Amino acid sequence: MGRTDPRVVIAHDFLETYGGAERVTQELAIEFPDAPVVAILGRPAVAMRMGIEGRWRPLLPPRPALLRGYRLLTPAFPALVRAARLPEADVLVSSSYAFAHQFRVPGAPHVCYCHSPLRFAWSMTDDYAQRWAAGSVAGAAFRTLAALMRHSDRRAARRVSVYCTQSPFTADQIERFYGRRAEVIGAPVDCDLFHPAADGDHDGYVLLCGRLIEPYKQMGIALDALRRLGRRVVVAGDGPAMAELRSRAGPEASFLGHLGDEDLVRVMQRAAFLLFPSRDDFGLIPVEAMACGRPVLAYAGGGAQYTVVPGVTGELFPEQTAACLASALEAFSPDRYATGEIRRHAEQWDRSVFRRRLRGVVLDALR
Repeated sequence: MGRTDPRVVIAHDFLETYGGAERVTQELAIEFPDAPVVAILGRPAVAMRMGIEGRWRPLLPPRPALLRGYRLLTPAFPALVRAARLPEADVLVSSSYAFAHQFRVPGAPHVCYCHSPLRFAWSMTDDYAQRWAAGSVAGAAFRTLAALMRHSDRRAARRVSVYCTQSPFTADQIERFYGRRAEVIGAPVDCDLFHPAADGDHDGYVLLCGRLIEPYKQMGIALDALRRLGRRVVVAGDGPAMAELRSRAGPEASFLGHLGDEDLVRVMQRAAFLLFPSRDDFGLIPVEAMACGRPVLAYAGGGAQYTVVPGVTGELFPEQTAACLASALEAFSPDRYATGEIRRHAEQWDRSVFRRRLRGVVLDALR
């Protein structure tokens, strides 16, 4: 690295909370330590956790009102991003699940690590409309906005030089929606931080973990099924659906809120297994749980089809319904899986392996 590195600019969507996309951007910033990081909007606390507090620049000021209501500005974001002036660079690398792939550095190739094509415009339009735009008038307006966003999004995708992504599931979406091929390079998991407990034992509870966002994460159906079975569950994470999910949970549920990494590792190590009901594009949390040696029961959609090996690291269930999940829970026996095998499977996504793959894509784009 050092003097042999190209001049890189890193672009990100929203540093609103620390999740999977932010972990990818953090690894980008580690691999290219001199690169400035540009985001549409973000929280200084998140930038600090990512270790980029002295290197990041938001297009919009991080004011509390903007951070609370920034989604209302969605129609304006494409124009805002296209008008942004980024520093000169040899290559632009974006970490995009919304609008970051629309950033430009004139004359420089653009490598986009795409977490997902814009979900509300492409793959989850009906789900978001049902939740956020109930009624015929609001629903029609929402679908019109989604159609406009699809047009803008597809046009921006044609200007990206190289796409890479985390799973075959997302690569398929990129090809179907954008007409572009994407190289699958996985996602980064800190296998030093996430590791099995020394005694290899667990405390018997089911773990639900992640951002509390409905309908995306589908934790509601998981809590419905667990309440029906009277199973003990620990929920780690925070988000706008917290109150709704508390109301759906049974008396055996404990909500821990947002956890720091060390606390999260301990909670994963002591879980009987992780329950993952959402269709994520990759799903870092299941791989982190597997790095801790714990099996995973996941919905058979999205990246889990790529990361969970039935009979070896866990099982998959076929439908996102409480009834189907309750049947899968009753049949699932977490103690039948070998901790060492689960851990070895997770190590193929270690963060050091990810950075080598990503650096190779960036350097190839410059040739």
